[in-house]
Amino acid sequence: MKLHGKIIVITGAGRGLGLHTACKLKQLGAIVVGIDRLDEPDSGELDAYFQLDLCDSVLLDDAVRSIHERFGDIDILINNAGVLTLERAEDGVGESVRRTLEINLLAPWNLTAKFLPALLRKGGKVINVSSLFALVNAPYIAAYATSKRAMSAYSDVLRMHYRGRLDVVTAFPGFIDTAIHESAERIGLSVKRLVSFKLGGRVLLSLEEKLEDASDGLVRICHRQGLRNTGLTALGSLAMYTARWLPGLVDAFISLRLHSLSKAGQLQLKPELIE
Repeated sequence: MKLHGKIIVITGAGRGLGLHTACKLKQLGAIVVGIDRLDEPDSGELDAYFQLDLCDSVLLDDAVRSIHERFGDIDILINNAGVLTLERAEDGVGESVRRTLEINLLAPWNLTAKFLPALLRKGGKVINVSSLFALVNAPYIAAYATSKRAMSAYSDVLRMHYRGRLDVVTAFPGFIDTAIHESAERIGLSVKRLVSFKLGGRVLLSLEEKLEDASDGLVRICHRQGLRNTGLTALGSLAMYTARWLPGLVDAFISLRLHSLSKAGQLQLKPELIE
């Protein structure tokens, strides 16, 4: 798909992966509309920007109506916005769990429904940004992992429902060093350390996905037709398929990695700091 002149709506466009992707799409000639609860970025490169909470149905309705009036039917919807919260299993379902499920799953579901008539008229595309944490398990991220795994299931049903009329892709980013991981870092769950393999202080291998590479990957997904599930980088796709095909092995590896880093004093989990 050529992106010049295509009307693309992307959530989570205020920073990180969403902002980088939005700017690259704009450089390719697309008409790009950003949605985020954060202030509009200083760059001001986007064609329109709506600052709102995706869970606010009134503001969301107004934004969808405004987008349609200004730009017409959209071609691509990228559901990228998300939050990462931490929970102890013994605490049960609290407000942070509900908020995470609302933002990561129910809000994009609702936004997709609002844009669906336009997308079907254009034979458009929905890109749902999930996470490798939908497939790779780690402690204290039950709400995040659940919401991202459910997002993948929602994509599969949507694809089946509108087969041949709507292109639906689930993207599985790996670790990208952005602000979403700050809450995990605060309690000592450093994903950056988990995915970096060192010897004598030197990094031999890192599974981190650089923001530049990850945003390039999301742009490629906009271009390509007929994708189903994909990583944002070659290494990310390899990790995705490994986690799908060999979940027991991946679980054992993560457990061993957590144990070895903790024993070496490089990882000190402090779940008591979870709010």
